[in-house]
Amino acid sequence: MDNTQYRYGSEVVEFFKYDDEELQALIKQREAQYFRNCMSSAYPDLGVNVSWVNEEPLTVALNELAGWLVQGYTVATSLCRPLYLSVQLKKPATIVDADLLEVAEQAKVDYAASRYTRNIGETKRQIAISVERRTREHAAAAAKVAAEHQATEEARALADLQQAYSPKKASTAK
Repeated sequence: MDNTQYRYGSEVVEFFKYDDEELQALIKQREAQYFRNCMSSAYPDLGVNVSWVNEEPLTVALNELAGWLVQGYTVATSLCRPLYLSVQLKKPATIVDADLLEVAEQAKVDYAASRYTRNIGETKRQIAISVERRTREHAAAAAKVAAEHQATEEARALADLQQAYSPKKASTAK
């Protein structure tokens, strides 16, 4: 997989490696979506069918529709009312094949972007975990040093108190 657009190593660690099975699953999902879609001015996503609507007299509409049929499109469904002709055209195999190549390329681009985004998120999460762990380690070490210092100070204070308040030995003068 070409990673020219996404740079790993300097600021982003590649936790989620390239997985061809994951990419193929995404391509299959996009192809299935392509075969469900119907292209129109309202839904410009690629689809195997094209929604064609004409609100001119039937003669004009049929002449325009004939141009589509000459290009290899076939009629899948149609609805005809006065001054309204709606036809769902199925694309010819050559256009479908070209569209499927475009769908696969777009899926590859989207997969690389998605993987990079997931890697950025995981890198940030791992950095946060490492920083938190180091903070806890430093806090534990500081607490240990403070406890040792406290114990030393208590021992000194006890020694000072014992020296100050211990019974003094009587001196014998001869």
